[in-house]
Amino acid sequence: MFFKGFTEEKVGPLHWRLRRGGHGPQIMLLHGRPETHACWNAVAPALARDFTVICPDLHPELSIQEQARHLLSFADQNQPLLIAGQDIGAIVASQMAREAPEQVKGVVIIEAVPRADHSQRADMAFAFSQYESCWFGQLHPKPESQMARTPTEIMELALTDGTDIKSGTFATEALQDYFDFPIWAGSAIPSLPHHQKPMNCPLMVLWAAGGRLGGWYDPPALWQSETTGEISGHSIPGTYFLTEESPQEIIEAIRLFAGNIPDYLPSV
Repeated sequence: MFFKGFTEEKVGPLHWRLRRGGHGPQIMLLHGRPETHACWNAVAPALARDFTVICPDLHPELSIQEQARHLLSFADQNQPLLIAGQDIGAIVASQMAREAPEQVKGVVIIEAVPRADHSQRADMAFAFSQYESCWFGQLHPKPESQMARTPTEIMELALTDGTDIKSGTFATEALQDYFDFPIWAGSAIPSLPHHQKPMNCPLMVLWAAGGRLGGWYDPPALWQSETTGEISGHSIPGTYFLTEESPQEIIEAIRLFAGNIPDYLPSV
């Protein structure tokens, strides 16, 4: 059953759509592009056995800071919070940690690089790591054809255009959700102000073993200046859609990370 045991809600004046389920220490799961919170359909129910899990859709039309502040209000303010985010969801998660340093006890970064200040890293490799930019390095007429497509058409192409993604990776209900809720339509990439204060919580950085980030960079090293906390990390089998390509590895990594944060888990 899709998100078994979860309730679906619309909260706040902007009608944020989210699913909530489970009991225990709270964890928020943030999706990336071009998906919705449905990308966590295999991860969230497993974590809900031991955690209170909150899975919202992002609001890409808002700034990163605005999204972070809204999302923090959906969690119990009196309880510590762990956040995991993929792609742009990881950037929102890192901003949430900056906005609420006393509450956010750890952040899991999945397939993402920092966006706060790229002045020393804005080379071709970095540019091509961005979802939209990767199309422009391909031969004519690929870039032009992608620019003319809608987000749902891009998703359809990404899932059928000879990628290394295994057949059956995406749940039918999740694919339908991506097409029914095209939240990325017409959205721009939100920016962040420069010279933000670092986070003070531990980070775990995960990246696709078959993707580009690990080949171009040492992903944990990129995040070193973003936090005063400890950084750990490793690659996960997959190409980009890690929560759906390798959900068990994501589940195990999050559980291990959570278990090593003394201020997050209740004392036994």
